[in-house]
Amino acid sequence: MFAHRISKDVCLRLLQLHHAPELFRVTDSNRAHLREWLPWLDHIKEEKDSAAFISSALRSLAVSSTFACGIWNAGELCGVIGYNMIDWENRIAFPGYWLAKSAEGKGIMTACCQALVEHAFAEYRLNRVVITIATENHKSQAITDRLGFKREGVLRDAEWLYDHYVDHTVNALLNKTIRRVAVSRGNESTPVRQSRKQGGSSRAQTRVPRSS
Repeated sequence: MFAHRISKDVCLRLLQLHHAPELFRVTDSNRAHLREWLPWLDHIKEEKDSAAFISSALRSLAVSSTFACGIWNAGELCGVIGYNMIDWENRIAFPGYWLAKSAEGKGIMTACCQALVEHAFAEYRLNRVVITIATENHKSQAITDRLGFKREGVLRDAEWLYDHYVDHTVNALLNKTIRRVAVSRGNESTPVRQSRKQGGSSRAQTRVPRSS
């Protein structure tokens, strides 16, 4: 099973079907918190719905190499991060993520996003990582800003969020930008690590967590 340690307390693990009860519990207990920016909460009503999400993510891993990882902090599942989609022809990744309210403000999501960006560029050899975020979701926007993403524009009425549309900011990071900064610091082979200050809740759970 895929696992990646972020820090002494934080670890990413590929979500498996036996994680469904724990995933549903953290989703259900954070329902009001997550509903502010995530459009899928009304579709997650029972444990079997979380199991269906995990099954879908595992099928996507086999077909297109996208995946969904659980985020564990001090042994407790507290969020999800992964790729919504990968455009292999153009070598673009579209990650997404969400975090329980109790885990915010600890640097967790920034560190996990940095790890996913490094995976996209170093392991998958992709050229571009794109994260779209609701324009008023300032916590999620702060994560991409800290990691050096560039704001490329705004998509108007990009998503229907229960009873209204929200605009999305398009944030992108290029592999060559990471390499250029790394070379300037004398390390051509390793992507630059950015500041790991707080994380925030984001998009997620249609196939693989999205971000917003």
